Amino acid sequence: MADITSSTILSENTRQIIMAFQYQFVDTGDESAVKKVDVSALQSNDNGSPCTGVKITKCIWVVKGMTVRVLADADADIIMLNLDEGQSGEVDYTDVGGLPNTKQTGTNPSGDIFFTTTGAGTGDSYQIVLTMTKKY
Repeated sequence: MADITSSTILSENTRQIIMAFQYQFVDTGDESAVKKVDVSALQSNDNGSPCTGVKITKCIWVVKGMTVRVLADADADIIMLNLDEGQSGEVDYTDVGGLPNTKQTGTNPSGDIFFTTTGAGTGDSYQIVLTMTKKY
């Protein structure tokens, strides 16, 4: 049986998207650079321009028994957030405009967001909610 994962759009408009991600280990092992946010699939702006990147403005998480790295996809993926095992929390980057635009981070960035986990085992899980400002 495969691990249980889900990615859900909680809210989306032309300016912002809020997504929830869940993972529960069953028997597959760690996630390795799994695409969680595909900016090309997000809603276009009012002029019809496609979304090319996002800025993480807020993250709420609960991680049990593993580490989760939230990555900006590039030739060498860039660690945007490192969520350690056995922790829960909330960070809000709104006052500083959010973390860097994923389309302007690293060499040859795609704008997408990947997750990588390390140390996943029986009973381990994560729940992560990202609030992101869309860039065009």
